[in-house]
Amino acid sequence: MTKKIATITFLILSIILMLLYIISTTYSVIIDVITNDGHSEIINDITIRDLVTNDDGTYNNTYYDVISELDITNEEANIIMDSVSLNEVLAILLNSVVDYSIHNKNKLSNSEIYELIINGISVDTNIDSSLQNKLIVKTGEYIDDISKYLYDIKTVNHGASA
Repeated sequence: MTKKIATITFLILSIILMLLYIISTTYSVIIDVITNDGHSEIINDITIRDLVTNDDGTYNNTYYDVISELDITNEEANIIMDSVSLNEVLAILLNSVVDYSIHNKNKLSNSEIYELIINGISVDTNIDSSLQNKLIVKTGEYIDDISKYLYDIKTVNHGASA
């Protein structure tokens, strides 16, 4: 049981780090926000795929950097980019960035982010153990930098919604 928990923990950590790597190296990521009844709402839907493609749908340098860094195939990259649970985790993380940037709320800690990613990866049956292991190894290299990069994403408040 302990080995299983350790494996899941490493898996989630690697996914978090990969997500942060993608977010941090995609300089054009801007979170557009409007205020609606005192709550901030993200206007643009940002997915993992959005972070690694240009406006015309072609892969950007970040995509190729991630492929190279993780030593994965295009098919494996597609599995990660299309993961519903990982994209849901990304949405939670981006909402945290908005709360921090606009409302001066606390940042999520690296361990809190790690737990989110662990939960996201554990429910995705499309990610096989080999890919999980690759993500785990790379996550271990970047774990201490997660929130530093995540909370540098630019947030623009467009004011109250009509």
